[in-house]
Amino acid sequence: MHFLGDEMTMSGKPGRLFQTALALAISFPHGAQSAAPSRPDSLSRLSVSEIKEEIASTRTRLDQLPQRLIRESGGTLGFGTHLKANTPGNAWVEVDLLETHHFDTLVVVPAVLIDERKAASNFAFPEHFQIRGYASAEDSTGHLLFDSRTDTEALTPFPDRSPVIIHCPGSSARRIRIIPNALIKEPISDYHIFALSELLVFDGGRNLALGKPVSSPKWTRHAPVWHKQYLTDGYMPYSGPGSKTDTPTNGCRMVIPAHNSTPPSITLDLGREYPLDEIRLHPLQMDRNFVVFHKAALGFPPGFRIDVSNDAEFTAPTRVFATGPDNYPSPGHRLACFAANGASGRFVRILASRPAPHPRNRNSLLAFAEIEVISRGIPVSPGADVRLSHQPDIKRLPPSMLTDGVSSNGRILPMRSWLADLSERNLMETRLAALRAELQDRYLRQSRTIRRLGWGTGATLFLALAAVLWQQLIRQRQIYRLKSDLAADLHDEFGGTFSGLALLADELANEKDMPRPHIPRLARIAEISRTSANNARALVQILESRGLTGGLIGEMRATAKLLMLKHHCQLDLEGGKLAEKLTPKQKWHLLLFFKEALNNIVKHARASSVEIRLRVTTQQLCLTITDNGRGLDGTPPNPPAHLAMRAAKLNAKLDLSAPPAGGTTVNLTKML
Repeated sequence: MHFLGDEMTMSGKPGRLFQTALALAISFPHGAQSAAPSRPDSLSRLSVSEIKEEIASTRTRLDQLPQRLIRESGGTLGFGTHLKANTPGNAWVEVDLLETHHFDTLVVVPAVLIDERKAASNFAFPEHFQIRGYASAEDSTGHLLFDSRTDTEALTPFPDRSPVIIHCPGSSARRIRIIPNALIKEPISDYHIFALSELLVFDGGRNLALGKPVSSPKWTRHAPVWHKQYLTDGYMPYSGPGSKTDTPTNGCRMVIPAHNSTPPSITLDLGREYPLDEIRLHPLQMDRNFVVFHKAALGFPPGFRIDVSNDAEFTAPTRVFATGPDNYPSPGHRLACFAANGASGRFVRILASRPAPHPRNRNSLLAFAEIEVISRGIPVSPGADVRLSHQPDIKRLPPSMLTDGVSSNGRILPMRSWLADLSERNLMETRLAALRAELQDRYLRQSRTIRRLGWGTGATLFLALAAVLWQQLIRQRQIYRLKSDLAADLHDEFGGTFSGLALLADELANEKDMPRPHIPRLARIAEISRTSANNARALVQILESRGLTGGLIGEMRATAKLLMLKHHCQLDLEGGKLAEKLTPKQKWHLLLFFKEALNNIVKHARASSVEIRLRVTTQQLCLTITDNGRGLDGTPPNPPAHLAMRAAKLNAKLDLSAPPAGGTTVNLTKML
């Protein structure tokens, strides 16, 4: 950072920041980004249970990985180029490591913008690109380290806002060049763009690219937002490498009175001399009682320097970094890294030449969440003694918190493994989204299949029901034909025969030479024949479902009048209209039961009087026949078989009893 010069610093004039933001919006509009890849075809081979198991395991793994925190913050954005034509050959960017180094991993971090809706977007990251290494400053051929068109593992899926991890063990180079295969076209102009946030070159835990010179044939200068040198300035779009989303405030803060002119400083004693790689300053994030404006990097100095020395008095210090006349841009929530370039020492001092102003008074502030000192890729500052030039103003935030290995984002993770975890999180999140989409698609397909099966089952049931109804209709028609044929036969045979007998008896009774004693007998035969003919016609009507000729009550009166000629008969029949609501079959069985009961009285009872009572209501039918004859055998009397059969066909209850005065009472009850 110390070699950036004046062209990278921001003017102190109030209108310059607005001009910078306006230039950013004009030069690099939002939305110039590649689309996310489609779901993998391999998901189609998984069962629903396997998808659910993988979703559960992916969620478990995501809970173990650190969060990718991208917040609206300060600091730089990175390297960008802005060309009128899609000429990738003029858009490459190169980092010079100053000498040939061995390395095993490259990390390419996309530039990330945050729009007014607080939505973070991957900005102008090339869909395909190459990385070439050059052995020396004069080497013009180089060798291929990575090609996204052939090595798809690092870009599966598209990196979105996460770092791209490229493993290249055993590689060595002095210069590393990133060459896009195509540039992203702006949606509102003919310009083409290419942007990156950071390039990191790891040899173990050391970032060899930090602070190294960057060159490009065409690059955009909008300090302090876009500059070629921002590709290796240590700023990335993520909050510091912590294990959690948020933790209670951790760090130390000093308040410098306005009348005190002594520059505040923080000195770390590492315990012994170390060759240093870099120094990292973690901004202090205050708790939620502070408004957002004051929460981000509260107390981070706009002017400071970092010195390394072997003596506590810094008599001959090595300067690692120093700001120029302009203010250092506040890092906000992000980590600020400074290359030590091999400076050696035991003591590290951060001296604020221009402390941050207090948000509420004329005093000044100097505060950090953690100060990390890295030697050979390993932090050597945890547990180091801390000496402050001024007393801390918050007792619960002692100086020891500056070297406890915890920042405002939780336990500090090693840079390399943290970036690898962020890349894995991107893979896991993309995989989880694909799994959920596949599961939802399976459910939708199952729902459609179930609906189709439902329609098919309904149609099958409908056809089956229609077939059953059709068979019943055919059977009813066959029964109807059988009944019609039987009725016709009864009408033709029995009706005609009985009518013929009645006519023949009438003719014989009218013969002149017929003896007079036979005439009453012949009249009786004629009457019985006519009655039988009427009964045959009634049976025919029942079979044809046309009901009885004179209605049930009328038929019962006629039957009683015919059979009870020699008896004193008392009829009491009520409910004729309700009786007509019985089915023809029920009427016929009731009439036959009635005739059978009266015939038994005529043939066997030797009775002189009969009392007949019928009561029909909406709930039941009750027929009672009482005679004064000799009664039936048994106590209670045994019902005749024909009466029991007719009662069973009526689904009625039959009771017989012997009145005290003698005779028999037949009681038939049917529930309606």
